[in-house]
Amino acid sequence: MSFQNQSGDLMPFTEVVPASAQFGAPERSSILTSRRRVRVTPQTGPALGAAGVGGGSSQVQYLIADQGGMIDLRSVCLNYTIQTSGAALPCPDDGHPFSTVQILLNGQLLENIQNAPKLANVEMTMGGSKGYYSTAGSFQGFELLNDDLDTPIPAGATATTLNAYGYVFGNQASIQARSARPAAAVFNNIAGEQRSIPLGLVCGLGRMATYVPISLVGELAVILQTGSANEILFSITAGQTAADYSLSNMSIEYDIVTPDARYFSVLQRIATEDGAGLVMPYESSIVTTGAQIALSTTLTETSIIVSRATNNLLRSNVVFIPTAQVSALGYPSQSCFSHAGVFSAQWRIGSLVYPQTACQGDASLFNMSLAAYGSVQQENGTTANRVLWGNSTQNATQGSAAVFETADLATGGVAKFAGGDRFVPSYGFQTVKGGAEALAVDGVSVSGASGSQVIVSIISAPGAAYTPFVVLTALKFIVAKQGAVMVVGA
Repeated sequence: MSFQNQSGDLMPFTEVVPASAQFGAPERSSILTSRRRVRVTPQTGPALGAAGVGGGSSQVQYLIADQGGMIDLRSVCLNYTIQTSGAALPCPDDGHPFSTVQILLNGQLLENIQNAPKLANVEMTMGGSKGYYSTAGSFQGFELLNDDLDTPIPAGATATTLNAYGYVFGNQASIQARSARPAAAVFNNIAGEQRSIPLGLVCGLGRMATYVPISLVGELAVILQTGSANEILFSITAGQTAADYSLSNMSIEYDIVTPDARYFSVLQRIATEDGAGLVMPYESSIVTTGAQIALSTTLTETSIIVSRATNNLLRSNVVFIPTAQVSALGYPSQSCFSHAGVFSAQWRIGSLVYPQTACQGDASLFNMSLAAYGSVQQENGTTANRVLWGNSTQNATQGSAAVFETADLATGGVAKFAGGDRFVPSYGFQTVKGGAEALAVDGVSVSGASGSQVIVSIISAPGAAYTPFVVLTALKFIVAKQGAVMVVGA
């Protein structure tokens, strides 16, 4: 040891009392006085279509208001019962049936998400875990990978195909049976399968930690547009195209936290007088469709150019869907994110590239993506594994389980995991990650560094033409001051 570094014995020490030996008054807070659960039905009615028909391409609208409380956005859930029908024997794809999600606060747009089911599956894949997916996720619209829910043995199944996480073609029949379930007294004579998805899996606003004093900032309007049957449903019945769905028993549930009147009056003064006002940050995502990537038998570089005029870009994801299957009934286009022959991925904002040297290979890409959600050492991991991450489903013939590539193909692997692709390369631009206390405001500036342009550079040898979908997640702010409410950020 150098003489300049003193021994640990010479460092000062502090006497502490272990927590188990400390005594004192229990902690409490009189700031918040109560919490209540609220259920609201849509202004547009609790059902879209009936008897498994007519639920697509329709609008649902909710209005959330309260006179003296604060809404806990992490408690918000969208409830609905989905019923499927048709000779194709379809089941719902993973995620939810709402292709467009818009949320407005006092008439100002907070969220506007196109291809919203894909965003939900991206968040579940990278932010969730296999344990969550297989348990809580089974109530929230995530079932295709989960063999725990299989009750009948799939036709033609063998010992080598059963009981495997990610066996989509084997799991589909059980999901179809639940979604086509007839009405019964035990279900209050409501046909189909009930699902309840947290708003946090639908959009970043639902992950907002701050309680929002809704009576001060104005009412929340939630507007949902359902997707077409081919977009939302998935069938493995060859040659059949007759498929449809309906939604019933729709509602939204959330918790209202009631503050002490004195505390609420303080918030009211802050929101109406001069000063910084009430500032509430939240994550907001957009999903942008990129230019088509052509088939290639050799590694080829492709640049996907997208835009977002933000000063606080937190992370970005990119997923690939075969162009011919973007809205095909025989392909789970909302959740099956193909590997697409990708060898390398890199993001460029202005003159800076992220990562500095492009990640190469599946394992490197996976850990880079894991870091975008906190750390490469997340104990809960993700819902993907090596096989699902490296899988590229080929679906030229509906109902035929085939792949362009899989992690096992070079060693004689089979197409068992077709439809279960979960390749979501991601990059996190936060400066503080992991176990450290996160910053309220973080991320990189896109509008200042590159004229609002983000370039995703992909080196790949895809087995078919693919359409990329790029997710850009950035911070936006709800600001209430001087008696007005603003949404700041793009």
